[in-house]
Amino acid sequence: MEKFRAVMITDLNNPISVAYNKVSKETWKDVKSVEVEDFQCFTPETMKEAACWKLMPWAPGFKSSAGKYKEVGHTITPTEQACLTSMFHWWNHIRTTGEQVIILEHDAYVRNPKKLMSLVEHIPHTDLWSAGIAAECITMSQMFAKHLFKKWEDVENPGMHIDAGPMAELWTGAYHFEDWKKKHPQYTLSVKQRFGLEHMKSYLWPTRHEQNLLGYGNDPRKIFSGKVGLMNAPVTQCYFKGKNTIEHHKDLGDLTKDYSKGSIRQMEILDKLDYD
Repeated sequence: MEKFRAVMITDLNNPISVAYNKVSKETWKDVKSVEVEDFQCFTPETMKEAACWKLMPWAPGFKSSAGKYKEVGHTITPTEQACLTSMFHWWNHIRTTGEQVIILEHDAYVRNPKKLMSLVEHIPHTDLWSAGIAAECITMSQMFAKHLFKKWEDVENPGMHIDAGPMAELWTGAYHFEDWKKKHPQYTLSVKQRFGLEHMKSYLWPTRHEQNLLGYGNDPRKIFSGKVGLMNAPVTQCYFKGKNTIEHHKDLGDLTKDYSKGSIRQMEILDKLDYD
């Protein structure tokens, strides 16, 4: 059986990141259809050396447009920038090569390998595929990646700057891509013919309710609202209380070096994390 390639984004020079990697990677051993390899992430010190950096039109002053920061404002932190740069590197890889690499964060923890393997089978004919609760386990079609990058070419349009995290950037891309698909129905027809599908589902994505649920279908709004194709997410994030590797907003996010209650109830909470 030909295996899908997965890359686990990790800071191999950070003991905490490596410790999460080891815990998570152990859970992938039963996912027989996927082969996981490590990828050294970009850091605040190295991100501008990334080949993709010049393709990233950041918002002026790195100002975030994320809704949760509406009242307080937020400047995207260097570690947030580096995290997105690592993701962007692989989105660009999919765009230029067509290889639907599964992009993993170091805390991508498999809870249901059998379910995950069944969803992996759908990757070739799914445009945006996320099997976790956030950005920890994602891939996309080459066509989706091409259109994702097109929206950033119009840097004179403020809405087209990079001004949010990977989940928001991808989900905004889904709405744009769905508009394009409606104008180009031959695309869906060609995918259905290629894979012998009677029906095609374009998006597998977490719902907004923070209940470990995914939606699978063609209407981004219904998916996000949890109104179509509901299922439990086979992947989550593992977490040992107080041990993060990314700095968020000083008053939100990791204010107490912790996640929100909604995030924590979806996570695999670890009793220990061995690191030096």
